[in-house]
Amino acid sequence: MWFGMIKIFFKFQIFIVLIVIGSILNADPYSLANVSQYLKNLEYLKADFSQTNDDGTTSEGSILLKRPGRMRFEYFKPDKTLVLVSAGALAIFDPKGDEAPITYPIKNNPISLILKGDVDLLNSGIVENYKVSIEEAFLTIRDPKKPKRGSVELVFRGVQPELRKLTIKNENGSSTSLYLKNIEYPQQIRNSLFSIQLEKKNRKTSN
Repeated sequence: MWFGMIKIFFKFQIFIVLIVIGSILNADPYSLANVSQYLKNLEYLKADFSQTNDDGTTSEGSILLKRPGRMRFEYFKPDKTLVLVSAGALAIFDPKGDEAPITYPIKNNPISLILKGDVDLLNSGIVENYKVSIEEAFLTIRDPKKPKRGSVELVFRGVQPELRKLTIKNENGSSTSLYLKNIEYPQQIRNSLFSIQLEKKNRKTSN
């Protein structure tokens, strides 16, 4: 009788240990599944950024993100460049040049990978590299169907993963790194802030 009770006791202990181990594994905030879920839930983002370019020059500005498909980079003085992403296009408004923006299809820029409505790191095949350290993770994504178009490196930090840095590496070999700070997650951001046509109209009117 006592032998049977001891066996039941040990089976119960093993069961508890397995539950605890499973809970620890599932609670890992920096698992690829949790980082993927963070990106899936990232509908709105507002932050300031510091930018470092290949030639060592730096600039600062603010960024707005509204997924799917919209971004706004507004550079602070003395730069004052404005970059808008919407309606499948990336437009650069340079106050030092023409009034009309320089426009590119966003599909040719690797940043389009994080602008999709559903970023699935687990099943899409876009993950090229993923490394984790203490409260920090480094993720590189690239379109496997168009690998020559460049990649995006994302850095997440904090007790729970939060996007703190992104480096865009274009097909021409150039790269731009953005360090995010003062990050907020608004409930809503107006569509007009991303409208390329509206910005063109406003600049034409003001001039």
